[in-house]
Amino acid sequence: MVLYLSRLREELVESRPALTHPFTLFVWGCASLIAILAGPFGTHALLVWPDRALYWLGTVTGAILVGFLVHAVVAVFVGRQNPLIFDVAATLLMTLVFAPMVWALRSTVDIMSGIPPVQFLDVSVNTFVIAGLVFVTRRHTVATGHGTYLSPRQEVAAMPGRQPRLQRRLSEKTTGTIIRLSSRDHHVDVVTTEAQETLRMRLSDAIDEMEPVEGYCTHRSHWVARDAIVELDKGQPGKVFLVLVNGDRVPVSRKFRPDLEAAGILY
Repeated sequence: MVLYLSRLREELVESRPALTHPFTLFVWGCASLIAILAGPFGTHALLVWPDRALYWLGTVTGAILVGFLVHAVVAVFVGRQNPLIFDVAATLLMTLVFAPMVWALRSTVDIMSGIPPVQFLDVSVNTFVIAGLVFVTRRHTVATGHGTYLSPRQEVAAMPGRQPRLQRRLSEKTTGTIIRLSSRDHHVDVVTTEAQETLRMRLSDAIDEMEPVEGYCTHRSHWVARDAIVELDKGQPGKVFLVLVNGDRVPVSRKFRPDLEAAGILY
């Protein structure tokens, strides 16, 4: 559990800049404005516009914050290998977490207005449908590199000849080809195309044991195999990520950009 919490913290730190990304702010502004003006789910007749503005600003802001938390949790505990499973899990978790919050807020408003409170099932169904649409739309419109449902999964071909020595350290249940290494305290997360395993060793030693696989350090805490890189993600101002075949996004620090540019990976 400690390992999962550490990975969750890292995931939240990496995704934090996305909260203030222009695209996120644009979605927040448009969704809030449309909800305030249209007053969906009966709020137009129930609330005057100042109260309606507060209600929907709070609801949309809460949805975005919870959505980013849910995205990070699902990325850690479910993984990004299967886009469909990822979005279904994220939609279910979003409904489980956010629907009670919306129901409690709406019930309070209904009781103060003297009308019967809204049914929890209705709120849950609406939350599930809207969350599902948001996750699906985000996947197919934002260049996160996690793949689509119809795209065949790309695999990394095994290196011909001998395997890297690091592969022998992995347990039998950790199958697949090693695609990246990430250091955390005195441990290294070894990520393959099929699984992940944590070894107690230094990152530098793990990289040495990856020969003859060609790869690059992208950050002081990250190394990736060249054949695992599928695209670049420059969606965040001043930030560059390498997107791997399993959907993982690995940050590229300024220190290592020249090496990746010289290798023709960055441009």
